[in-house]
Amino acid sequence: MRKAIIVAVSAVTAIAAVAASVATADSSRVASPAAPNCRLATIATSGPYTGQAASAGLDQRNWARVFTTNWNAGRAIPGVPRTLKRTKLKVLEFDTQLNAQVAATTAVALRSNRDLLAFNGFSGSQENVAGGPILRRGGVPFVSGSATRASLTDPSTPDGSVLRNGFFRRVVPNDNFQARTGVAFMRQQLDIGAGDTVMVIDQAEAYSVPLANLVASLLRAANVEVDRQSQPAAQTDFTSLVNRAVAQRVDAVYFASQVASNAQLFAQQLRSRGYQGLFFGPDGTYDSNTFKVPGSYISSFSLDVNDIPVARPFLNQFKARFGDTNNFGVPTFVAMQSIAMGLSMACADGRVSRAEVRREIGKVKMSNTILGKPVAFAKSGDPVGGVGFSIFRIGNDGSYNIVQRGY
Repeated sequence: MRKAIIVAVSAVTAIAAVAASVATADSSRVASPAAPNCRLATIATSGPYTGQAASAGLDQRNWARVFTTNWNAGRAIPGVPRTLKRTKLKVLEFDTQLNAQVAATTAVALRSNRDLLAFNGFSGSQENVAGGPILRRGGVPFVSGSATRASLTDPSTPDGSVLRNGFFRRVVPNDNFQARTGVAFMRQQLDIGAGDTVMVIDQAEAYSVPLANLVASLLRAANVEVDRQSQPAAQTDFTSLVNRAVAQRVDAVYFASQVASNAQLFAQQLRSRGYQGLFFGPDGTYDSNTFKVPGSYISSFSLDVNDIPVARPFLNQFKARFGDTNNFGVPTFVAMQSIAMGLSMACADGRVSRAEVRREIGKVKMSNTILGKPVAFAKSGDPVGGVGFSIFRIGNDGSYNIVQRGY
């Protein structure tokens, strides 16, 4: 492992270590670190490295590591100008377990670390709702590679009003586009229409509830009957929902979960009871190592990295170090890239602050990325032009086969 990467295997251990080595927390006002380092700048990354979503989180962590290795070694990276003088990175890693409370505690530690200039995270929308305001109060800019809750970048909502002014950005499109893409595909390609019934289930958290609500609303607007249900992510016995779906002979199930293992269990239980309808999951269930029930559909903010030519060198490195990728973590590479570029731009004169890094990240324009498309940021924090969700169908061998490209 390169010295530029510091690994914290548990959120509690990492937070304790950081808290013991830094000054007291910033006040509630927006503040900048006292003496950040432009020779070896400190940033942080996080993900659910343990828990139900560990497969997705570890993929994110590993793509962040691949990025950092290439960046610090000065290797060519798509979208990084040759003329950019790179600031090398020291990266702190935090396991937030896809848990809002852990994210909030992590945010306090990050805010308090006066060496820290920026943060890649949080992974989950509920984590950003809990930890984002804390980061903002400390002046910490943060960029997510997976949080898609639409309100996070909508200034007319409480979430968006708190995180406005460039504190939160993401390299993936938001759930307004995901819901519309999924419903349009079900209607146009899977023949779900007036008179049909779709069971729409959320997992009682900040990512899935608004996504499920919007999917249900769009279906009802198309005169599709909706059976709206909810089951907490921690509850993995889907017997009640399965019995209901079978008894009502629903034509499709839309499971707005961000836990791929739950999607696997639910879809398996449905099939075991003879359910023949459609099963559709959002980007949170996109994990080719975990969710493998044949015939299921998934919408994803990422293409298959195996099909993106400019990503090939980095994919080969990833496989050599970590084995196969499930694709979920690929945007994290680009989120890290936007932070590294903005930080290097801010360090051009040898001096830097969190506020300056926040402004410069907003100016980053990547002409190409390993996502196979350019990435830049709108004023809202959403990616410019990055509104595409792709649709995949799981084959009989568990493979993910793209059936509609989002970009």
